Amino acid sequence: MQKTGRLLAALALSGVLLASGLMAQAAPAPQPGSKGLELEVTEMNLEITEEDPRPRAYLYTGSGSDYYFIVWMSSNPTVATVDGDGKVTGRSAGTATITAISDRGDRAACKVTVTKESAGGEAKKPALDQSSLSLALKYDDLHPTKQLKLINNDHSFIYVYQWLSSNPEVATVDENGLVTAQGTGGATITALASNGQAVRCTVTVTSDIGRVTLNKNDLLFKTVGSKETLTASVALESGGSVPITWVSSNPGVATVDPNGVVTAVADGEAKITALSPEGRFDTCSVLVGIAAEKYASEEDLADELKLPDPYVAVRLNRLS
Repeated sequence: MQKTGRLLAALALSGVLLASGLMAQAAPAPQPGSKGLELEVTEMNLEITEEDPRPRAYLYTGSGSDYYFIVWMSSNPTVATVDGDGKVTGRSAGTATITAISDRGDRAACKVTVTKESAGGEAKKPALDQSSLSLALKYDDLHPTKQLKLINNDHSFIYVYQWLSSNPEVATVDENGLVTAQGTGGATITALASNGQAVRCTVTVTSDIGRVTLNKNDLLFKTVGSKETLTASVALESGGSVPITWVSSNPGVATVDPNGVVTAVADGEAKITALSPEGRFDTCSVLVGIAAEKYASEEDLADELKLPDPYVAVRLNRLS
């Protein structure tokens, strides 16, 4: 009987407040021994910008709050309004107090400060500490992880209330921003911030499982007839070996035998490829005779090969 009377009184309070234009938020039944009404934050900052003229953020009640429903109200709706879900919307520069009232009459408040973007305001917006991530699957680490964090350059209290992954089969993200690789490919991690902003990080996941690696990727043969042996290692779980297929792109310049022995045949350039049964490979650039004369060492050759390939650039431009 006492519980019924309390519920009727609460509904009466709801009716009066709703008649005044306020919104109510449904809530679960109270649990014995739970605390009164609490808000997770007591201060909030919203910024009005050209891209976001109506900044939004959510107010959440503490996990121990004891209520049937909550009524939300704003002390200054011209500055900030609030709906029945606790969503605060900035309207104009100024301050307002958002108050939550439970069916028991318990109150909790949050001070909201709304500002307009000033010169250089773009740089003050929150961002993730990394805009891109690269993760590699390994036999001893099949699901590598990386932590993402929200950075507030203006030191305001803005937090991430939800993390999302565009492709959970490639990378997942938990409620704390911990990214976990699941498979090879690409994904975008999105952090939904309490100021209404969505910030993103691109994730690329590759696999080192079965990766082929040569002991050298550059060979200089100043004289025809010179020889050198290349060795190929394959990332295997057991640390064993697999058969390697050796191929020369230009046998008229350099040949390679089944054991990886490279022999300079004539002036020119060639590429030696070590191929695994799974199709993974690595290559070595070989320069012989006159082609090798302009390089003092294999390190000089390696430095030049790091420069962008002009043929690749042309090919990409034609596709664009």
